Amino acid sequence: MYKGQTLEWLKLDNAGKIFPSTSGKRNTSVFRFSCELYENVEPEKLQQAVEMTIEEFPHFLSILRAGVFWHYLEISRLKPKVHIENREICGPLFSKYNQGLLFDVSYYGNRINLEVYHALADGTGTLHFLKTLIYNYVTLIHRQLKEDTGLKPQYTAPYSSRIEDGFKKYYRKEIRKRSLKPHKAYKVKGNKTVPGTYVCIEGIMDCKQVLELAKRHEASLTVFLTALLVKAIHMERQKSKENQDIVVTVPVDLRNYFPSETARNFFGNIRVSYNFEKSGEELIDIIESIKNGFKEELTEQKLSKRLSRLMSFENHKIIRMIPLFMKNWILKVVRRISDSEETTVISNVGKVELPDRLKSYIKLVNVYVGTSGIQLCTCTYENYLSITFSSVFLETDIQRNFYRSLTKLGVKVEIRSNIME
Repeated sequence: MYKGQTLEWLKLDNAGKIFPSTSGKRNTSVFRFSCELYENVEPEKLQQAVEMTIEEFPHFLSILRAGVFWHYLEISRLKPKVHIENREICGPLFSKYNQGLLFDVSYYGNRINLEVYHALADGTGTLHFLKTLIYNYVTLIHRQLKEDTGLKPQYTAPYSSRIEDGFKKYYRKEIRKRSLKPHKAYKVKGNKTVPGTYVCIEGIMDCKQVLELAKRHEASLTVFLTALLVKAIHMERQKSKENQDIVVTVPVDLRNYFPSETARNFFGNIRVSYNFEKSGEELIDIIESIKNGFKEELTEQKLSKRLSRLMSFENHKIIRMIPLFMKNWILKVVRRISDSEETTVISNVGKVELPDRLKSYIKLVNVYVGTSGIQLCTCTYENYLSITFSSVFLETDIQRNFYRSLTKLGVKVEIRSNIME
């Protein structure tokens, strides 16, 4: 365990601190992983599997409490209850008026949904939980698999490593150099959904096809998809706003740069931008610019500086002494300024790896994220590439442009949505 932490409570990590102060009905700060099986879910077995999984991830039983200076996680005696899907995708999980568990497991037909409030964990940490849950569920249904020790997820980190604060571990004190003047980005506008609901659209396609297209442009999958997203947004904006940069925020798993096995939050954001008035409208030009932006931003040195900037705010002597009700207001202002500097977000969860013998039971894995605007998420399982949009806007022109750009390049896309026809 770490100083200031006991089995009864945990300090929120640096990334987790922002969410309780800034999330609400419009931006719930909830993300959902869904796992589709080849057979319908058995609720009793799923309940057993969740209880078994919690034994390996006990901090998931936390509830959020408000302290004098910061929110914190308190380990509760509440027990998660599996239920049939009956709430909106990425609907609110946390409310100061209803302090329950910060994750939820539901099912519908052959689909298992795991939703998590971002203050508890990031995508990588949640994937560790999901893989363990899948293993426990499938081996409860098919008990003969239990004998195969090679099926168990390879996440063997001790409890102390699972709950470590990676931000604090790799923080290096440095002088903060950043202009206080925000760089405004182009903002997507439109008619909004009812608060707490999102327009969710998923495109499922052959991963090899898309990777081949990216390779043809000498780009990574994330760079290629970011370029397509930038162009899709540009196609819908007014001519009078073409001089504004389209800025894309990209969450980065810091575990790839700093050794950590934490199952909590440990990510940083980079930003890449494109100006059509200055750089042209050809896809090849957009890709080249985005690729250079990624190359410049994705270095250990730059990520370390960003990590230190975030921690320096938290550790500032004056900030530390400000009571929570005032910090909430400050963090909302900081979040509003940060949001004004981005157009959209793209998050690539990467490839979900499962043992071969489990793959015959799992058909697909996808992910959605709550947002204050429009966000794209990608997830790869086997040769399926799932690209999802969650949006607070009723209009779906950007999503249509994005998927059509792929079909025009020869990719067959299966579309699914929560929109009622």
